[in-house]
Amino acid sequence: MASFTRRKTMFMKPNVLVPSFAALSPRYVPYWLLWVALAVSVGTMVYSSFIVPVIPDFARWSTIGLDILALSIAVFVMPKSFVIGFLGALLPFVISWRVAAIHDSFPGMASSSITFLIYLALYADCMIHDWTRFRASGWNGHLQWQLAVIRIYFGFDMVGHFAEKLFAGADSFHHMAQVFVGFGLSSGGNAVIVAGLCELAIAIGVGMGFLTRLAGVGAALYYLIANQYGRHFEDGFTWNNAPVGGWEYPMLMIVFFASFAIAGAGKFSLDGWLIAHGRMPRFLMPFCVSTRPDYVMTRD
Repeated sequence: MASFTRRKTMFMKPNVLVPSFAALSPRYVPYWLLWVALAVSVGTMVYSSFIVPVIPDFARWSTIGLDILALSIAVFVMPKSFVIGFLGALLPFVISWRVAAIHDSFPGMASSSITFLIYLALYADCMIHDWTRFRASGWNGHLQWQLAVIRIYFGFDMVGHFAEKLFAGADSFHHMAQVFVGFGLSSGGNAVIVAGLCELAIAIGVGMGFLTRLAGVGAALYYLIANQYGRHFEDGFTWNNAPVGGWEYPMLMIVFFASFAIAGAGKFSLDGWLIAHGRMPRFLMPFCVSTRPDYVMTRD
């Protein structure tokens, strides 16, 4: 029989599980739908790279390789751990999708759009499963999922920024280097790489929820620096009227990212899974959550 105990420790043993993780998997949507969709996406990227070559140079290897990586994670990791598999397969897939869109690959965009709908169905199925399994969590449980939806969206919003810098091919990279030179940075190419890696780190840290408190602070600082050089505070949000724009959009991003320094990512995240399974080292815990998880389920 399983029993609930209060543990006064920040580093939990591998044989304990937070109860709310028991239902973090879909019930009705089969995994094989995603496997087939990702396999089709790989095929369309090959088609757009070599048969009707609209995706150029190393961007073709980015799209094909990232979709193969997403498919491998979906097949080999997702059935064992849905949280890790879902988040791990989603990021490379979205990057590949974005690169296909940059180069106007209609087959790539069409297949990726269908694949994304299957991702959404798996996510919704998991969310509803969690709600019905642990009704006692009530409002707090629903807040966990609201947090996850917003966090994943804002974190993966960075894909549109770093994909054109790191994965979209030589022409896109050189174009971005010239843009950065226009910002007053003499070594535009190096700045593009640094900026792209920072944005990739934000997608992993915030979107996937890894060391989320640290990632939130880093993302907010990055946006402040990017706004200084890129003059995004002049780009605005709702009042984007040239030549003077508003400041709402960049401030929204800064406040949002910084807010994750308060509590962390929640349970549908890499942090949540690692902590629940006792695989997060003690010294990294303050970078993930603000307070230790007190209630765990032990298997007798």
